Amino acid sequence: MIPTAPRPRLTRRTLLAATGATLAAPAVAQGEFPNRPLRMIIPFPPGGGSDILGRLLAQRMSEALGHPVVPENRAGAGGNIGTDAAAKAAPDGYTLVTVFNTIVVNQYVFRSMPFDLKRDLTPLGRVALAPTLIAGGPKLRAANLREVVEITRRQPGLLNHGTPGLGTITHVSAELMDSMSGGRLTHVHYRGTGPAVTAAVSGEVELVSAPLSAVDELIKGGRLRALGNLAGRDSPLMPGLPTVAEAAGLPGYAVDNWGAVLLPAGVPAPIMAKLAAALRQAVDTPEGKAALAARGIEAAWADGPTVSRIILEDEARWEPVIRKADIKVE
Repeated sequence: MIPTAPRPRLTRRTLLAATGATLAAPAVAQGEFPNRPLRMIIPFPPGGGSDILGRLLAQRMSEALGHPVVPENRAGAGGNIGTDAAAKAAPDGYTLVTVFNTIVVNQYVFRSMPFDLKRDLTPLGRVALAPTLIAGGPKLRAANLREVVEITRRQPGLLNHGTPGLGTITHVSAELMDSMSGGRLTHVHYRGTGPAVTAAVSGEVELVSAPLSAVDELIKGGRLRALGNLAGRDSPLMPGLPTVAEAAGLPGYAVDNWGAVLLPAGVPAPIMAKLAAALRQAVDTPEGKAALAARGIEAAWADGPTVSRIILEDEARWEPVIRKADIKVE
């Protein structure tokens, strides 16, 4: 006979340990998500529009998921550094990144990119539109945007336009206006929206393009004059302000400054679905819309596939404008 090993003695302790392991096994096998804190990378410094949006999304997604979503500022290179960190993170659903459509423009203004937007990242959803306008300072003598365009045609380069930096979305939006009108503004680049707006208020430049949240109080106080809404439609946060297409007589001009949340490519579909539901709950509800509106941001939910299509449309819009203007950032 083949000798058999003695049977192990069952005790209360071993029974409890075995039962605990059995109960824990389904949770591990199913990969319950989430079971630890997530991080929301914000690829810009604290205090700006991207930071405000990212922190609000992190707070509201924490409530929807029942687990903390921790905001993390990773600024630099026009948003590329933080976005690259997300692109290279594990595709497990625990890393998200808040971006604006500057990330599309960056592909054409930077000489090299550390990631491929369409290969390395997957859109989770568009969450917002940041109403953006062009405004005139005290030294602007034109009565309206149509007169501005006439001056830029008649005296190219006479009027100065402040931007928050070379290759930013508000810079290329003004380059688009130049391209469509046949005129030319002189674009003066500052280190951020704040300094560009200050330059317009002081009269250092005649014009500035900026998000509503950065200029609203100055317009209400009469220190800046709103001339046109960059989007191709009316904004509920800027009632009565004509679009640039209408005000400048440039049919077809439209620049939506949109914000979205992306994930590293390869996140499993069930996790994507859970995160998308939490993100939509964060913004596409009366409470979410009110929270965004209070910060000068318009809620505008669109699912991931729609964002992929919007990215392609933006690429087709911006590449020829940037190539023509020869905009390059080292």
